[in-house]
Amino acid sequence: MNPDPAPSESQEQVPKNANVRRHRPNRMSFICSILAFAMIVLVPVVRGAMEDVDRQYANFAGIAFGLLALLFAQLAIASHGSVHWLLKIGVFVLPPVLLLGFLANYEFAGFNGEVWPTFRPRGDSARAKKDRNIVPTWPEQSTTVAPSPQLPYRFSQFLGNQRNGVVDENEFSMLWDQKLPAIAWRREIGEGWSGFAIANGLAITLFQREDKEIVAALNLKTGETVWEQSVPGRHANALGGIGPRSTPTIASISSSSREAVSGNVDTDGSQSREVVIAQTALGMVLCLDARSGEVIWNLNLLERASIDQVEAEKAVIWGRSGSPLIVDDMVVVPLGGGKESASAMRSLIALDIATGEERWVGGKAQISYASPALLTLDGVRQIVSVNEGNVTGHDIATGEVLWESAWPSKSDGDACASQPVQVDSNRILLGKGYAQGSKLILVQKPEESDSNQQTRWQSYDQWADTRTLKTKFTNAIVFEGKAYALSDGILECVDPADGVRVWRGKRYGQGQILVVNGAILVSAEDGRVVSVDRESGKPIAEMQVLEGITWNTPAIAGPFLLVRNASEVVCLLSPKD
Repeated sequence: MNPDPAPSESQEQVPKNANVRRHRPNRMSFICSILAFAMIVLVPVVRGAMEDVDRQYANFAGIAFGLLALLFAQLAIASHGSVHWLLKIGVFVLPPVLLLGFLANYEFAGFNGEVWPTFRPRGDSARAKKDRNIVPTWPEQSTTVAPSPQLPYRFSQFLGNQRNGVVDENEFSMLWDQKLPAIAWRREIGEGWSGFAIANGLAITLFQREDKEIVAALNLKTGETVWEQSVPGRHANALGGIGPRSTPTIASISSSSREAVSGNVDTDGSQSREVVIAQTALGMVLCLDARSGEVIWNLNLLERASIDQVEAEKAVIWGRSGSPLIVDDMVVVPLGGGKESASAMRSLIALDIATGEERWVGGKAQISYASPALLTLDGVRQIVSVNEGNVTGHDIATGEVLWESAWPSKSDGDACASQPVQVDSNRILLGKGYAQGSKLILVQKPEESDSNQQTRWQSYDQWADTRTLKTKFTNAIVFEGKAYALSDGILECVDPADGVRVWRGKRYGQGQILVVNGAILVSAEDGRVVSVDRESGKPIAEMQVLEGITWNTPAIAGPFLLVRNASEVVCLLSPKD
């Protein structure tokens, strides 16, 4: 039997560990694997570290590191020598296939206030609307006495009758642990983030319908439309949503003297006319008869500022949000201008409430998303405006800037949306999201001087803190010496004198709050309404009343609580104590 043939020369040259080497990962695959693992570890680490800075930034960081982890994992597999070519292709094809499968079953519902995409099962919104009651559903077991036909209840403007977020309403109970409010009615509504102004049995708001911005009056007791008035225009932003943002204001004009008055009868006995002042997202200011919706006058602020919609929305990308302020016999709203028209920029414009004629323009800063506020500082009534980059105090009669304080923001980016809040006779609390936090400023009028030289008012920062009262879409409310707000989505109580946190409650997202009869009413971003104990920050009770992102400010008038979002309105009826 012949021995085995000697190996050929070519066979002798093949190393014995050739197959082992062939299956080893190359350096590229090894490095990518390490990097993928590092990115996975960094996702919770970075999110946790940035959570107290700003939740939106934490989300951005988490998404960025998560995508990098996926990319490095794909590269590690694709560069590994022993991985089959089909698997290499699969790691790049599978993620988009899974995404398409997800989108086939779920529809995009918008971004929340922390710029996180939200989704809902396809068809759920249609089924939910079909199942919901549109007509009033007065509870048979309700202990509430139906309100009188006159319905004298008022919530006349943004943040309530005093424009400060504090509501005293003895017909509305916040003792929800004893009995929750009942749903009186609900109905569909167009898109937009406007709140409600309520008077004379009407609840008035703004919304978008196709290519028109609508001012509508609803019957407070039934939810039925009483009248509508529309103007052409449509604001839309991928992150900020569609439609009007501001809340209307209800006021009275004397039919004889054309002076704004507080009641339905003027001081000289002549009858007054109730009007609605509304500003659309595209800067149309309307004065309407409150009972009929008839247009009394209107003004296009973009035309007044000599800019078009494209130029306006480059500068103020989230849509004009200033709710009209009525002071004396004037309507005061932000004016602004284009990015390239700094020399012609004006912060505020005042209009005659009866005629719409211009009274004055004041300030030279671009507008923000806050609304003008009427405050009395150091004994002097004045209009305070939060603008892009600063805060200014204005003389009521002339619009002249009395003082200013730096307050960084960009209306085409990290914008200011929160109101200035008066803390005491001459101090103002300011708040902002985007990791900026809050500060307290002291405002003082000039001392009397024998010289003819005019001395300007002075403003001083007393404290600033990036960790507290990070109000993004919402507003702080000062009540009985404490400040309350949703700070980056978490309910918080702070001593405004020094900025020290008193307590921190639960997370409700970028929603809204009111202080009602000494308790805190939270309208959460996810559609819940919650009664919260003001002393401890602990929830008393809650109800899920809306589906989808809810940024709109709630309104309370008499026993009625109105909450809405970009698709529905719900009216809650308080049980009788």
